[in-house]
Amino acid sequence: MYHQGRVRRRGGWHQSRNMRSEHTPPTSIQQKSENDMLLQANENISAEWHDPRCCEAISVKLPLDEDSLFFFAELKRLWIMLKKSPPVISKLHNYYAASPNPYVDALCLLYNCQDFHNAKPKTLPMFIIEEFKSWSTINNNRISHLLTIELKIDVFKILLRQGSPALTKLMVDVYRLVEEQDVFFNFIRCVNARKKYKEACQYAMLFGVQDRFSVEEFLIPLVLQDKLFMVDDFLRCSPRHQAELVIWLDEMLGNNSIRDAAADYAIKHGIPEVKYDKMHSKPWKKMIARLLKMFKLSFDLTPNLNKKRNEGALNFLLHKRFVENSFGNESWKEMVQEAVGDEEVLKKELVHQVAHYGDPEEALWWALFYNVDKKDWPYTVKMLEENPDGNRAQQKINSPDEESWDNELVAPEPIEYHSMPLPVDAILLIDSPIKFEDFLDTGFQDVDMIGIDCEWKPSFGGNANELALMQIATRKNVFVLDIVNLGNKVPHLWQELGKFIFNNCDILKLGFSITGDIHMIRQALPDLNLLPKQVGFLDLCSLWKHLEKFPKVKLPYEVQTGGPSLSTLVHHCLGRPLNKSEQFSNWEKRPLRDTQIAYAALDAYCLVQVYDVIRRCCDEAGFPFEETCYHLLTNEKTAKKKHKKPQGHRKKPVAAEKDIPQPASPHSDPVSADKLKVVCDTMLQGLGKKLRSCGIDSVILETNQDHMVCVKYAQDERRYILTKGYETYKMLQGYVPLGHCLKIKSDDVDEQIKEVISYYKVNVTKEDVFSRCQACNGNNFVKISQSTMNTLAKSAENRESSASNYFYEDEATGFSSEGDDEDDCAEAGPPIASRNRKWDLYPDEKVDVGLCQTRLGANIQVKAIPKALMTQHDFFYVCEECGKVYWDGSHFGKVIAGRLQGIVQ
Repeated sequence: MYHQGRVRRRGGWHQSRNMRSEHTPPTSIQQKSENDMLLQANENISAEWHDPRCCEAISVKLPLDEDSLFFFAELKRLWIMLKKSPPVISKLHNYYAASPNPYVDALCLLYNCQDFHNAKPKTLPMFIIEEFKSWSTINNNRISHLLTIELKIDVFKILLRQGSPALTKLMVDVYRLVEEQDVFFNFIRCVNARKKYKEACQYAMLFGVQDRFSVEEFLIPLVLQDKLFMVDDFLRCSPRHQAELVIWLDEMLGNNSIRDAAADYAIKHGIPEVKYDKMHSKPWKKMIARLLKMFKLSFDLTPNLNKKRNEGALNFLLHKRFVENSFGNESWKEMVQEAVGDEEVLKKELVHQVAHYGDPEEALWWALFYNVDKKDWPYTVKMLEENPDGNRAQQKINSPDEESWDNELVAPEPIEYHSMPLPVDAILLIDSPIKFEDFLDTGFQDVDMIGIDCEWKPSFGGNANELALMQIATRKNVFVLDIVNLGNKVPHLWQELGKFIFNNCDILKLGFSITGDIHMIRQALPDLNLLPKQVGFLDLCSLWKHLEKFPKVKLPYEVQTGGPSLSTLVHHCLGRPLNKSEQFSNWEKRPLRDTQIAYAALDAYCLVQVYDVIRRCCDEAGFPFEETCYHLLTNEKTAKKKHKKPQGHRKKPVAAEKDIPQPASPHSDPVSADKLKVVCDTMLQGLGKKLRSCGIDSVILETNQDHMVCVKYAQDERRYILTKGYETYKMLQGYVPLGHCLKIKSDDVDEQIKEVISYYKVNVTKEDVFSRCQACNGNNFVKISQSTMNTLAKSAENRESSASNYFYEDEATGFSSEGDDEDDCAEAGPPIASRNRKWDLYPDEKVDVGLCQTRLGANIQVKAIPKALMTQHDFFYVCEECGKVYWDGSHFGKVIAGRLQGIVQ
């Protein structure tokens, strides 16, 4: 079948001789015959094998002829000057009107645009296709017969040559490709068979053929390649696959090693570019949990996830009980039963772990409680059961982290905790509508400030947390509202409470890290009608962090240990910490214990006490307490008056950028470099590479990636965001906690490093330097001997060079001898750069010498090593992720003494 073209002749446009006349459209019989033939041809395409040439060969002649080139040059000239304007639109529409086949000519114009392969909004390719869509809609009846299946297939093949989703979507719409689902289904399978999983996934969604694919065809490969954005988009429009993928992910979680299982699966199915650094239990569990929450799936689908979470919960509870010693006996028993459930394995594990921590009496209690078979009891528990009056000290075992220097057991000094100054009858439990009404009538007379705290049962499984208690403290009373009993049974009373308390700016509402409490309150009590903007809420945690910037403000008591918790703040202000033994309780169980009620009441009342102390200390130091609280209450930056801009002058944004207040660092203590994880936006790509040289895990956005990708990394991988732009910082910092987004001020990379190190209090040691690959951020390296490297070099001689000169000159950094001359390399001395480095170092046994690849399939960049250096070094170090080669040299010492001077400890 031929497509219509045109030849410029005197007097206008005429059809070329071998083209079908525009005025003789094909009959419906002809069209149907051609359609049937193409459909039959596509049905014969094998799902297992598809000739790649079938997705490349096209019949349209894409190069423009002389006349079309002249028109296109004129169009580009007008576009540069006038952009999307009536003269340019008119010229393009006239071109379409004079064309014998505007579908073909529009396609040729698009393809010949310089930025066709990566077209963005408001570029010439987008303008051409948008205007053709508008023009073709008006002239549809006149030109629709020119849009044949063969032309549609050519359009699809051309689309495979570019990477703009917006352009692809428009062209699929304009050329009505979705009408031929059956034709393109096998083409999409062909794309997938060529390992282009992302493109196949995109086209499956565009053509609405998701249900005709299985999760194994491209969803699982995309997961293994860590392209989760695409997976999420696909699942949103294909509910059938949601449960199937989650079940597969959960089955993988049941393996002893997810990484090994993923490697076996990838090898079996030939999946390339697998991100093995993501194949660990923790990120895998987070991914499954995120999908369950996103698509509201049942946790019954994920038995392995539930089991892993329960195991983690049990270990957490054991640590809280026996290491931190911060668990009340009743709370301990309640939460253990929640975590263990009906899992027989966990019941046995519980008995063994408790005995291991040196408490055989407790272990025996659980063994009897769960009726654990006696043959599964630890020896110390059996001995205790047989001889209950024996020597207890000999039955206990020492903790693995402790040494017993003598037989004398020294009891630790008891800790004195802060206690409630109010009498017991000042704590009122509100658990009925009558008590609620009395509380509203008499509880807030002459009250201008309250403390608010909430309690809910810890959720170790997949179930969402649900609000159980809300405590409201005045100076005279504490009201404990029982949400479990009251619930939403009294909506009118909740509305009244919301009106007179929560939405009342005349009452100051105190909290500690109150954002989480407010979220729970909104979710559980919609009848409160909380305003979208919080009114009169003061977060004492934020106030405390703000005061750290002003050393003149001294709290009454010095505390050496403790993180930014309410207990630590109470210790600073009131001299004693809070007793948190009831914190992890089953707050949904009724009736509540007296100890629970007392704990909950004090958590709210201490907020009022702490506020009074902080205020007094600020007044004594001459600190502007009222202004600071007002700033924090408004929950936004202080509004500045807008001055009229003088005519002829522009406001300089640089001056505004210097005034941005950066919140306090989220770290109170030094952090090891290998523990910090950051994501650098497109403006800080150079900084990202330099941070990698300090051993800091740094993801770097590509030039064409959106800044919002930083938020995804921050939320999914707990990374801190680094940005340079003023507007970008204002946007990104609203999506993450305070201090988790840092605006870099300096334009000098060396100064930028110091900003990050200083702000996040990073401790960089010599062992951290060059412990990560600067090219790909990996920290898995292979140590290769000189002889093995020579063998690899010989193997690579007959292969295409895997590293260009540019790669060596610009990328061969790290602890290699970049920038050094030959004499410097010879004097490099012992491999100090590779000794005790914080990386994962593997022997060269698993290197594929024949293919010159690492065990992860990366081509070893052996060509990047100068021949003169091959004989000077005994060992080389190859990044398993990208194959980049490093070696010991004087560059290490120069960097320590140069760029990183004053940074490396």
